[in-house]
Amino acid sequence: MVLAGVAWTVGFGPNLRASQLMPAREPAALGQLAELEARYAADPTPANVTALAAAYLERDQPGLAASALDAAPREVRTRPEAAHLAARAHFRRGRAADALAAAEQVSAACAVDACPAWLAAKAARHRAILEQIVAAGIEDPEADPIAVRAAYERGASEVRLVAMR
Repeated sequence: MVLAGVAWTVGFGPNLRASQLMPAREPAALGQLAELEARYAADPTPANVTALAAAYLERDQPGLAASALDAAPREVRTRPEAAHLAARAHFRRGRAADALAAAEQVSAACAVDACPAWLAAKAARHRAILEQIVAAGIEDPEADPIAVRAAYERGASEVRLVAMR
């Protein structure tokens, strides 16, 4: 039985394609984006603001994401999820120092309040990488991708363990 399984694997295995573990994420369609914008305009709750900003980032529109976050009420902007999205938007707009400030805001908020474990881990990693990028004097990541890659590798090697609550 085992030999038959090995023979089948050797015979057919290379021709089989691996299945995807998770489906590929598609950016929000224009209809979905319009719906998110309408919900944001009608009721700028943390969920609506972060959903719209994340959709803009998925569509490679970090300026719109930053604008949506900047226009949100103060109590929404200070939430760790919104600050994390702001850090991503600033970095993608070529403003590494602003991205680092937002990432530090996320880390500070997670230290005081209980953040979801995924956000605390992601924020710690993101902050370490941004610290290396800013320390290297890189403001716009598109200006020197090789230096960004080196800073990324240095920052990624710093964060090894994040305590779970």
